[in-house]
Amino acid sequence: MNIIIAIFYGVLGSIIGYKIPFASLKIIEFKNRKDDVRENSFLNSKILIVCLCLFNGLAWASAGYIIENDLVALIIGIQITLGLIITYIDIKTRIIPNELVLTLIILGIIFQIINFGPKALIGSLISMIVMMFVFISIAGFVGFGKVGAGDVKLAGAMGVALGYPLIITSVGVMAVVLLIFILIGMALKKIYLSTMLPMAPFMISGYVIGLLSLLI
Repeated sequence: MNIIIAIFYGVLGSIIGYKIPFASLKIIEFKNRKDDVRENSFLNSKILIVCLCLFNGLAWASAGYIIENDLVALIIGIQITLGLIITYIDIKTRIIPNELVLTLIILGIIFQIINFGPKALIGSLISMIVMMFVFISIAGFVGFGKVGAGDVKLAGAMGVALGYPLIITSVGVMAVVLLIFILIGMALKKIYLSTMLPMAPFMISGYVIGLLSLLI
């Protein structure tokens, strides 16, 4: 039965993955942020669309095959897709829409209750507070221009959605990916101390890996 669900989720995830760039641009337009859009040829490329289609489809199919509760598998898939949309928009506009963060929180609460039980919300709320405190502290150290309010809100949403101990995995992956990206960028002289980086791609990379770790 899981194979049928996995195939169905895989096809659905692939279709949704294909639509991610178009949906992201619609959200940008709805938020009246078209003037903030940064040109990036890769974000408009067919290669990216294919990658999103394959990755999202594979993630949805894996969730459908491994997770016994079909609703939990569906929520995991939606969370991953939402994370990819947030990443796309942040790279494009350096803005993380509050509506998407709120959606992530709602999905996370539902996910925690269904998968781990109502008591898991205690750990989720603690994780949210700790994550927001850490990011506010980082912003105070490096400057609020480099770590914005959207990043702090997203960090809190990740804490709620993942809870403990998944948030530990998420933060570890995020730190490693960010460090590798910065070191490579500095070696190629593409990144300097003054370079402004969108944080969502690194945060969401940890978030997605945290969710996918449930499938291992």
